[in-house]
Amino acid sequence: MKKLLVLVIFCSLAYSVNGQSRSVERFRKEHQPSLKMFFYKSTLKMYARLQMGLQQEFSSDLDEMPQISEMINGIEKIKFFNYEGSEIPESQLFTQLSEDIHAEGYEDLITARMEGNNMTVMMKEKGDKPEGFVVFIQSSTGYSILDIEGYPDVNKILELSQFVGSAGGMSLVETFR
Repeated sequence: MKKLLVLVIFCSLAYSVNGQSRSVERFRKEHQPSLKMFFYKSTLKMYARLQMGLQQEFSSDLDEMPQISEMINGIEKIKFFNYEGSEIPESQLFTQLSEDIHAEGYEDLITARMEGNNMTVMMKEKGDKPEGFVVFIQSSTGYSILDIEGYPDVNKILELSQFVGSAGGMSLVETFR
């Protein structure tokens, strides 16, 4: 009986420690994004190494691309969802999603406007350490959501958000279309 109790407690603790937003996951299941990408630590490191190798070979063509290795430091997992075109849910659904995320304990950390995009970075803390981040990006073409697990540098989150959803230049969204 003690073993069963310990197992149940361990499983419930493991489930409750998840640093990513349950509201974002529920929203994704109810409203299919036009593009969804999942990046884990090993995948992010692979992209960073690939970028470094390509920059050594083709340095002049890739100079404007931000250093992925600096942006991903401290990140364990990223979920990226893009809503564009006919797949865009109504804007009040995103307002409700923001309220649901705040109800989970996330707080607004930064609100910024970059390259015509409105960005809101929300952070959830446990004790003195950040547990997770959610970034909303509203552009003229739609909405993007980044759900980040880990302890990245906040300034790098803005760079990563800009890189992923950039309206011009080399963006990750354009790369995977």
